[in-house]
Amino acid sequence: MIKSFFWKNSLLILFFSLSYSGFAVIPSQEPQGVDDFIKLAREYENAGNANQAVYYYDKAANSYWRANDYQNAIVYFEKALENITKVGNKNGEKLLYVNLGLVYSEISDYTHAQKCFESALNISTSSGKKGDVGQILYNISTVQIEQGNYQGALSNLTKTEAIAQEVGDQKLLRNVYYNYNRAYEGLKNTEKAAEYFSLYAMLTKKIQAEEIRKKELQAKAMVDSAGRVVQQVSQEKEHTEKRLVETSKELKEKEQTLKEVEELTREQQMQIELLNAEMKLRDAVIQHQKLLQKVYIGLILFSLAFAAALYYAYVQKRRANRLLKEKNDEISRQRDAISRQADELRELNALKDKLFSIIAHDLRSPLFSLITMLNIAKEGHFTPENFKEILDELSVNVNHTTALLENLLTWAKTQMHGVKVNPQNFDLNQLVNSRIQLLNEAAENKEIKLKNSIPDGTFVFADTDMSDIVIRNLISNAIKFCNAGDRITIWSTTCADRVTVCVEDTGRGMTPDVLQKLFGTQITSTPGTKNEKGTGLGLILCKEFVQMNGGEIWAESQPDKGSKFFFTLPKASV
Repeated sequence: MIKSFFWKNSLLILFFSLSYSGFAVIPSQEPQGVDDFIKLAREYENAGNANQAVYYYDKAANSYWRANDYQNAIVYFEKALENITKVGNKNGEKLLYVNLGLVYSEISDYTHAQKCFESALNISTSSGKKGDVGQILYNISTVQIEQGNYQGALSNLTKTEAIAQEVGDQKLLRNVYYNYNRAYEGLKNTEKAAEYFSLYAMLTKKIQAEEIRKKELQAKAMVDSAGRVVQQVSQEKEHTEKRLVETSKELKEKEQTLKEVEELTREQQMQIELLNAEMKLRDAVIQHQKLLQKVYIGLILFSLAFAAALYYAYVQKRRANRLLKEKNDEISRQRDAISRQADELRELNALKDKLFSIIAHDLRSPLFSLITMLNIAKEGHFTPENFKEILDELSVNVNHTTALLENLLTWAKTQMHGVKVNPQNFDLNQLVNSRIQLLNEAAENKEIKLKNSIPDGTFVFADTDMSDIVIRNLISNAIKFCNAGDRITIWSTTCADRVTVCVEDTGRGMTPDVLQKLFGTQITSTPGTKNEKGTGLGLILCKEFVQMNGGEIWAESQPDKGSKFFFTLPKASV
């Protein structure tokens, strides 16, 4: 959603309300409903009071905007624009254009959004407010990125970056780096994108650290203020205790005066004075207790406020650390993704080079040989006996070239994601029989016996064509590495939900080093027992097709003891 990158990505010009822009006098009892705003706006508009009309049209538009009713928000922002042109308040006109641009962005109407932001930019440029110019240029670059105009966005971001550095606006500069990252990602320039994302992350970390420092200073100021309050309370306590001492002294002086009074009897005068002294002392004690009570209450309240401030600072710091960790994790994930992409590119380049080498050598040589033989035969330089031998050799070359082309085309199709799995139930025994019939001639030419030991009615649920290619490649591979007198057996076992197929031969086998490299991403080819050539794509195709059908493939072999190639397919639910 556009709202996410306009609001959550620190878009710098956000939700403006014209009630704070000096357009109108706010009534003592503000109406609450959007219908009331529209009604009042129309009344003031009809009465020729454009200021009040703008104020209430803007209130109505903002109400619709908050309710996600973007069409009505656009209607009443435009109404406010019509009236504000009569007043000539350029600053308010700029704010309305910005709000309209934001609303158009919410509904992905980037063409109108850009026009509104450009109108606001013209007003800010003429007023000379560089901060506003930078913020609006940033908004325009965001819209251009959503439209795919990455070069235009880069041009505006360059201007915005210069303004942000000039006015010292770190948050604007951080957002500029974020949009640089998005623009270069759109241009597929991953190096530049990663560079600006690192700048964005570092500046974000700096801003967060400064905000944490500011909050810590505020907390420290609160602590210092509380210390002064405690000191003041302590001084008041000392003053009160001093007054109590003075009061006690006065009482003693009055007791001495009682002795000197001669008009009244000593006993009566003493009782009166003592009574007065007790009352004053009691009042002093009561005042002292009240003062102590206030001191204790003040200390308790201060302690609670101080604890709350410390807890708030702790929560903010934890939140900042969590956000920083999330950003660091995101940077790490992107770095790992870039590293994986680089490894994949290197592997693809190696595959491409090997593929071109195969096409240049293994396809061109047989074709040139075929052309040469045909030209010699056309000129009549062969006897019928020689022609038959050459025809047999050409047949072998053509068969090899055909198999080579078929594997190349099938592999290329899988790399372009053009192959779709079409699973269905079929009898594996019948598929193997049909493939043996096609490969039996090649086996007989090398005096090799082929045997299908898969039970009749062994049904699997897989793509028939892919399974056929797997079986063809494994049998052809077995024929390639067998000598005269060897045998190849295709057998299977069935469990609850899987059918395991094995192509077993008694050929020359493989060393552990060769066995370990099978089914890898590297294209390698080993000549057969009669120097047969290959592309190295056969086993790669087998692995891809078996895995696409939900199975696994592996091999077992020992030198001079033959090889076993296993693969699994899902069992059909008949």
